[in-house]
Amino acid sequence: MNYQIIQPTEALRTYISRYVFVRADGSTDTMTPPADDQRFVNGKHVQPLLPNYGSFIFMRNAVVEVAGKQSDELLLLGANQTTLGLTTVKGWFEGMMMDFQPGGMHALLGIDLQQLAGQVLRVSEYADEGLKYCDRIFKSTPRAEDIAPLLDAFFLGRLPKKEDYNYTRICHVVSACDQAECAITAADMASVACIGERQFLRIFRQYAGIAPKQYIRLRRFHRTIQDMQTQSTQGKTIDLLATVLRHGYYDLSHAALEFQQMGCVSPGQFRMLGIPLTADFSVFFA
Repeated sequence: MNYQIIQPTEALRTYISRYVFVRADGSTDTMTPPADDQRFVNGKHVQPLLPNYGSFIFMRNAVVEVAGKQSDELLLLGANQTTLGLTTVKGWFEGMMMDFQPGGMHALLGIDLQQLAGQVLRVSEYADEGLKYCDRIFKSTPRAEDIAPLLDAFFLGRLPKKEDYNYTRICHVVSACDQAECAITAADMASVACIGERQFLRIFRQYAGIAPKQYIRLRRFHRTIQDMQTQSTQGKTIDLLATVLRHGYYDLSHAALEFQQMGCVSPGQFRMLGIPLTADFSVFFA
């Protein structure tokens, strides 16, 4: 399996984190998944999708299943806090995942993410002609290097016509969370946004799809596994206790509980999986 990560154009990076292209090595018509490979269940290829802030999944030459929904078209995933299993039902998965920054999907598409949270929708169910156009782009364009500029052009046309003050608030809050050296609370986030806590809660859910406290948990989880990957790629032995304490967990038991809830494995088991294939851990082999 071959992965290629392409960054969106600079103007879109506050909205879209990256495009991740996934392709099989060789012909998708003749390749048969090996029966003794643990990455395959009953001949089906399975890739866990870790919790994130909303994604698009394109596919080609395959029918895939996510959260019990099968499709050969573009899928919209709302923000979620549990691991989803992406399974190849027919063919070998060849596709692309497009991950959004917190609030990015709302800003570009006007989706109330609170309503989409935890859901999976086919593009035909969402009934957006522009997204159907994106699906056609992916299916008719073979090279990732050619697909990314076309998607960039489409989403540049979806940039807000005027400044969205609430989205700007969300961006300031996310930046503050990233820069905070200690645990940040929902009240702290509302203070950064310069609005009352109840109003901030409503806006954040609408734009990010999850509550501020859930975002804090999700961001802590992401930062911890990113730290683990950095240590491993530098050839260091991962000190689990020091790592989880550094990112705001009370102890290993606290971290183990959240890892089981979000990643379906303990921190130690996650470390044994090896280095995931994408920088933000949204796609990796089981």
